[in-house]
Amino acid sequence: MKYFNSKKGGKLFYVIFSLRKPVILTVAVALLAAMSGCGSDNFTVSGTVEDALEGEYLLLRQVRPGHLEPVDSVRPDQEGKFSFRHTTPWPAFYMLSMGSDDFLTLLAAPGDRITVEAKHNALSEPTLIQGSEESSLMLAFRRDHQEVIEELQQLTEVYNDSLGSPRLPLLMDSLDRRAAELVSGIRERGSALLEENTGSMVAIWLLNQQVVPGKQLFEATREPELFYRVDSLLFDQYPEADLVVDLHRFVAGLRNSLAVSATTDPRPAVGSLLPEIALPDPGGDTVKLSSTRGSIVLVDFWAAWCPPCREENPNLVSLYDLYHNRGFDIYQVSLDIRKEDWTEAIKKDRLGRWHHVSDLKYRDSEVVRSFGLSEIPSSFLLDREGRVVAVNLRGDALRKKLEELLGGQ
Repeated sequence: MKYFNSKKGGKLFYVIFSLRKPVILTVAVALLAAMSGCGSDNFTVSGTVEDALEGEYLLLRQVRPGHLEPVDSVRPDQEGKFSFRHTTPWPAFYMLSMGSDDFLTLLAAPGDRITVEAKHNALSEPTLIQGSEESSLMLAFRRDHQEVIEELQQLTEVYNDSLGSPRLPLLMDSLDRRAAELVSGIRERGSALLEENTGSMVAIWLLNQQVVPGKQLFEATREPELFYRVDSLLFDQYPEADLVVDLHRFVAGLRNSLAVSATTDPRPAVGSLLPEIALPDPGGDTVKLSSTRGSIVLVDFWAAWCPPCREENPNLVSLYDLYHNRGFDIYQVSLDIRKEDWTEAIKKDRLGRWHHVSDLKYRDSEVVRSFGLSEIPSSFLLDREGRVVAVNLRGDALRKKLEELLGGQ
């Protein structure tokens, strides 16, 4: 059931490598403030967080290629009111958050005065956004998307409840048809929004969305012209914006890789021997993939900044605990750019029991080119000789395959 996934799919904006977040300068005199705001790079984000806990901080971070950069933090007052002031020379994405799992993506442009009203632990579902039409567009799409995710989850639950039933084959056909309709519908909605906003930074956000974890809304290798058009329009307007530059570099690589793939596809296929990987671990020692031969190995490409990757990590911990003594191992390759982000994610997600490597080169990592990676998470399950037996298995599908390979041992 290719469209089903047991993970929630909300709050999906992040900087994926495939590649795939307001405004008057304060002065003493009100008249001068109004005059100085004209053409200013300043913006403000202010509003109210209802039922905010005393002493709890609200954090504003800017979305950068491969990481989130802290900008400022404030404590809402007793009434939950807050205010941020910052400067940006071009439209940029910011994440407003309280805690690691509750955040709201905003698109702030020079001169914007953004107002947000939300409840505590529900920043991602604000009751009001004003002062940024593009932020409102993103929120509306995310709400539509969340409805799709929730219905897909319900279909998954029906499927799980029907395991072992003689009606399952007939039921699966019905569930798959409905899942395909839902996915097609949200893709059509995304395509329409992209068409209306091709020259807006909203387009970058859309190109980085996933229908469900691991499944891009727009796949670069299948719809390259979309990426070419967005890149052309945005690079002409904002040639120094880091996310635009990042997209521009990706598109250049995409053009090249599609030209090369006309004669050869670098992505390892089922039955092929996975190429060697030899990269440093967090301590600086080189760890070769071939050192895991003799085990059933999951080679998992991930990053600390990738929410679907992080969502899958608890499942990997459970599977490792269940199957490691039967011969299962994990070799995780990070596409992070900052070592501290990588090592902190390993610690926080309790991943330290298996192999971790990275050259900390993000999208320029040698593995991106050699494995033909266009998105993460991506994974290859290897047999004891290092040959690929499955690609991109996650959740219950990975558990079933491991039980098939190791259950009797």
